[in-house]
Amino acid sequence: MSRLLAPLVALGAYALIYLVSLFLLARDPGFAAEEYLAVLLIFGLGFSLAAWLSTIGIKAAPVPVREPGKEFGLVMVFLLLFAIGFLGWGLSALKAATSAEQPQEVLTLMAKLAVMVAIPAWLFRRLGYRWRELFGSFRFDAGSVRVLIIMALLLLAMQLLIGQGGKRVAALDEPVWIIALMALPALLWMSLEAGLTEEFLFRGLLQTRAAAFFRSELAAIVLMAVIFGLVHAPGYVLRGAHAMEGMGSAPSVLTAMAYTIVVVSPIGLMFGVLWARTRNLWLLVLLHGWTDLLPNLAPFIRTWLP
Repeated sequence: MSRLLAPLVALGAYALIYLVSLFLLARDPGFAAEEYLAVLLIFGLGFSLAAWLSTIGIKAAPVPVREPGKEFGLVMVFLLLFAIGFLGWGLSALKAATSAEQPQEVLTLMAKLAVMVAIPAWLFRRLGYRWRELFGSFRFDAGSVRVLIIMALLLLAMQLLIGQGGKRVAALDEPVWIIALMALPALLWMSLEAGLTEEFLFRGLLQTRAAAFFRSELAAIVLMAVIFGLVHAPGYVLRGAHAMEGMGSAPSVLTAMAYTIVVVSPIGLMFGVLWARTRNLWLLVLLHGWTDLLPNLAPFIRTWLP
């Protein structure tokens, strides 16, 4: 596929998938197209543009891909098994193993780190990759710090303006100093549970191999965003994640898939642009943890404070 054709096909396919997803969601009596389109405009377009602009002048770190076809196929097979075996059954089994919140959270974190980081890293180590080639270096030069600050401030402003996380934090009974003190371990937790696991698997492995295989960064960003969205679907169907999003009941499989395309994949586009422009895994890990901090801070405090 030519370098011009690949991104055009990817964008066209994404537009079609997005429109079909909107059509499926429109069957719900409470459908509000403006809310879903706002997510696309804010994350898919606005924050992706901000990511591109904030990374001007940054030279992306080299990330080697030795056998693009073989490695892309390996990652796709792994993701299929991951979606069915781990997201479809494994996390549900962990949730059923204990009703106590703290052990449940620890087990979930350990399982995610094992399945989404340790096992795929071991597989690629078997292919001859060094640790540094897989995870990069923890480098934060002036450009990386600039990107971190700009994107973090934009994300925080957006969440304070239209998100519910700030309202949930404000409703807590704990004093401000305790909330501020708990924010640091919460950020660390989110950076490990969501940041490291998802950024390594979806951006570090999938997007990098897709870019090498299709010879197009844009095609890789779009493909990764679609897959990144779809793998969240089992959580809405099987593990009650729909309750956190305000849904009245667990959705059908098709509705869950459509919802993740419309709501989750635009966020994947933003992180995909950041990865394509920087190839800095740890920058994305921190930004991903920061993105999840405010929406999850109140539940984190309720879980861990005695």
